[in-house]
Amino acid sequence: MPSVDARDLDRLIERWTQLLEDCPDMKRELLEKLSQELLQDVRTEIGGSGTVQGWQERYLGSKNGYVAVRPKAETYQVTGSGKRYAVGYVTNAIEGGHKHRRPRPTNTKGYHYTRGRIYTAAVPGRHFYAKVRMALSGYGQEQLLALAREIAGRWEGSRT
Repeated sequence: MPSVDARDLDRLIERWTQLLEDCPDMKRELLEKLSQELLQDVRTEIGGSGTVQGWQERYLGSKNGYVAVRPKAETYQVTGSGKRYAVGYVTNAIEGGHKHRRPRPTNTKGYHYTRGRIYTAAVPGRHFYAKVRMALSGYGQEQLLALAREIAGRWEGSRT
């Protein structure tokens, strides 16, 4: 009479259950590593003295669905006159460019506006986010393949 040994099936189900429990953590670790590299790339593209670089922060999406680098929330830059600007507003102006301020009339004695010192209508953008986004085509492929190999190895039972 033929019989079926269910021990192999039980081991397979046990490995599958363990893999399903571990997979979100493995994905989060991969995304955190990639987000750190993205943050470094964005800071490198920004250049400068480090002020705008320091405003950048990495974000891990809800349910570990994505990573992003963007300006810090609830952080402000205060001008000499005391006006507050959100660092996201300033970063976006640097990223995409902005218009120049037009000269305004003044009632100061002896002041006479003859011609502007500004010869262009706008400041060109630096496009540091766009440059990093364009470089993402092959980004993280090695890490993704390593994760796939680890999952396959655990599925086959070489790692427990």
